[in-house]
Amino acid sequence: MGRDKAKTTRKREDRDVVLRISVFLMLLMLMIGSLVVTAGMMNPREDPTEGLKRLKEMEGLDVKAIDGQIQVLEEEERAADEAWANRTIGEKFANSFVIGDSITQGLYEHGVLEKARVTAEGNSGVCDTEETRIEGHIEKAVETAPQVLFLSYGINDIVASTGHVSVFTDAYRDVLDRLKEELPDTKICVNSILPVQQSVIDKNPLYGNISKYNQELEELCGELDVLFIDNGSLVEDEYYTEDGIHMGSGYYEKWADHMAEEAEL
Repeated sequence: MGRDKAKTTRKREDRDVVLRISVFLMLLMLMIGSLVVTAGMMNPREDPTEGLKRLKEMEGLDVKAIDGQIQVLEEEERAADEAWANRTIGEKFANSFVIGDSITQGLYEHGVLEKARVTAEGNSGVCDTEETRIEGHIEKAVETAPQVLFLSYGINDIVASTGHVSVFTDAYRDVLDRLKEELPDTKICVNSILPVQQSVIDKNPLYGNISKYNQELEELCGELDVLFIDNGSLVEDEYYTEDGIHMGSGYYEKWADHMAEEAEL
């Protein structure tokens, strides 16, 4: 949550700068107006009437009142940020749906989201295998027709694609194209593939390609105008279960919060 707070603070500071620049520009306009009128008065060939009219209009601007309005806007923004932060995860995901693999199952297994908001199964992925199960997940997502849909696949596709990232991205493209066609009003978000522990890579070097897969997946999302959510920074060694791949309970609330923040739920 500290990261969310920092991001909110940065947004507020940026907004404050923009608003104060607006006040500065208004003052600058007053100065320019004064110079224009003065120049007009000094030049008898110029009619200063219009310039005097504009100057009087600009003098009517109450800078203190504008600054007060800025402060009111800032307070309203703070209140909105606090209201967002105080909502439960369930409330944030009320109009959302998540599909994915066994890692995604932890969202409801650890009580972070209701099972009705998640369709996920072990051995699921976007690449064609005997147990891909992606077809059923797509059908469920289309049936639900959420405002926001999150996808979380890839860990099983590392092996299914035998290290060929193009096989993975081509398969993911097909899934995203279909979802965009069947859910034109739904915002689609793709989660990154989580890193694994070194012991897993030592046993199967294919998992050493995860960063490359994520890079290509992010580029695909950019091409298709789909939100890519990088969750790698959320992972800590203490969250891994014994297999070095799946996450324990500590990870899931952070993940859900991060998805909600990135998708602006």
